Amino acid sequence: METQGERMHHGTGGLWLLVAHLRWLSLLLVAVVGLGEARAQQAMSGSGRPASSRLVDTPFKKAPRPIIGAMRVPRESLPQIENFQLMGYSPLPNPGGTIARGLNGPIGISGNCLYVGSRVGRRPGTGPAFGTPALPPDVLIVDISNPRKPTVVGSFPTLLNATSRELRTIPDANTLIIMNFRETGLDPGEGNNYQIYDITDCRRPVLKQTISLGQDRPHEFFLWRDPKERTRFLIYSSIHLGEVHEPSVRVFELLSPPSGPVSSTPVATFTLAPAVPHQEPVAPSEYRDDHFIFDPGGKPSVQRNNVHSMSVSPDGSRVYVANIHAGYYILDSTRLAQKLPCKRDTVTEDERSNTDPNLCLRKLNPDPKARIDMTPPYGWTEHSAYAVPGRPYLLVSGERNGTDTCPWSVGTILDISNEKAPQFVSRYLVPENLEANCFVGGPGDPALRREFSPHQQLVFSNLFFISWYSAGLRAWDIANPVLPMEVGVFVPRPAEQIVERFRDSPDVWMWSHPLLYNGYIYVADVNNGLYVLRYKGPRCDEVPKLGLFMSNTNFQLPPAQPPGAGHACP
Repeated sequence: METQGERMHHGTGGLWLLVAHLRWLSLLLVAVVGLGEARAQQAMSGSGRPASSRLVDTPFKKAPRPIIGAMRVPRESLPQIENFQLMGYSPLPNPGGTIARGLNGPIGISGNCLYVGSRVGRRPGTGPAFGTPALPPDVLIVDISNPRKPTVVGSFPTLLNATSRELRTIPDANTLIIMNFRETGLDPGEGNNYQIYDITDCRRPVLKQTISLGQDRPHEFFLWRDPKERTRFLIYSSIHLGEVHEPSVRVFELLSPPSGPVSSTPVATFTLAPAVPHQEPVAPSEYRDDHFIFDPGGKPSVQRNNVHSMSVSPDGSRVYVANIHAGYYILDSTRLAQKLPCKRDTVTEDERSNTDPNLCLRKLNPDPKARIDMTPPYGWTEHSAYAVPGRPYLLVSGERNGTDTCPWSVGTILDISNEKAPQFVSRYLVPENLEANCFVGGPGDPALRREFSPHQQLVFSNLFFISWYSAGLRAWDIANPVLPMEVGVFVPRPAEQIVERFRDSPDVWMWSHPLLYNGYIYVADVNNGLYVLRYKGPRCDEVPKLGLFMSNTNFQLPPAQPPGAGHACP
């Protein structure tokens, strides 16, 4: 929340004048977007297919850019770099290889070791499609003692037919946690788990314990550390994909990792069901036509209402939930965080179910219908929700996978000063997210085999970094949340040789959580490898030069900072 001083700062006459000017710019952008939508409606061929049209771009060719970021340059013109400096790179080869393996997954750092998981349940380049037996997927170990020369120095296998889709480190506890979920081909009940490793020797992880989820596939997780009992951790896990069984929020307690007590029985669970069924019919006509330009018959007839991901406040009292199609809402988790006696399972029958103050997890607004719900009419799924440190705002973003799903998804800033009734503040997007640009020959053409969905964030008080698939890594200034400003762009030139490409695409697929470590940003591209970057744009002085920072744990969150002027770095 804002301090009294911050509220007074927001009320000064100079800032109000600035806001007035920024509102004028916002109206200009709205006009540009509206013109683009009109052109898109006119740019249809006789067959109903999108015809060639003039694309719509932001009028701001240099950072900072309000609301709409920079358009991606063509692949042959990459790299595209603004206010970032490339410090180091590794193609992340397979063990014994020299070229990029592709299909990279999440990253985590402990000491001089960086770990890279796998998006698939086998080693890239192996399996029936390659005429070889499928080998287990590898977690790569990268030596980052010299950030300018990150080098793969080892690897270890995880479970065959299961993807190591997320991972976290606890450096001071010498612990690595890997989340796996099964892919097609594995017997039900195997491969859906959290593996807990001892990384005292960070190059030689030792598996110590496993939390099994049986037939239920985890998808994303948040690792919360008790600030009062620092050996106590809670793993907040979502259940997603396949035959989803509610509850789709499950919390597991981990004590004194890597070898301390742990159980596969959750200490708390939450579901909106049955008040909001985890699947329910929806009329395809409720979706916007211009969100299905390249697949007019692809409008869903079923809405999925299980949880995609969540984040947790530093003190553990709030859980910010992103539900696939049921939107965003906030849970009270105070009793669970404080180790007070509480009722483990929350089942939402009606508007009274979440009024019980003794629940471990309860929806702050007990009305099951009280949610920020954007789908339909929009075609995406809700993906992420992260609170802005020290300020009453929530960064949320959607995701829409596929190369034929233009305009994909956008990001939104919500005001959560009233946690029971979050309010829309603004949006942030790239030009490829404008419906007007979904036409053959345009930036949304499926022939380009690209995707422009925002994915994972690293959030500071006035600045955030976000991986954005084919838009690369973007930086946004949110000191004025009404008018977010894009202040940095990094889109690398794709590797020429890759063992196995994601979606058979030759393009950029920036996907992982960005991590800040000792002043450098580390981020992995699914296809192309690991990038080490230095941000040198506006508010660079607010980026810590020492320490490890990430937004998917509470104990490595960036520190809260006042909304000062901010400066660029030389």
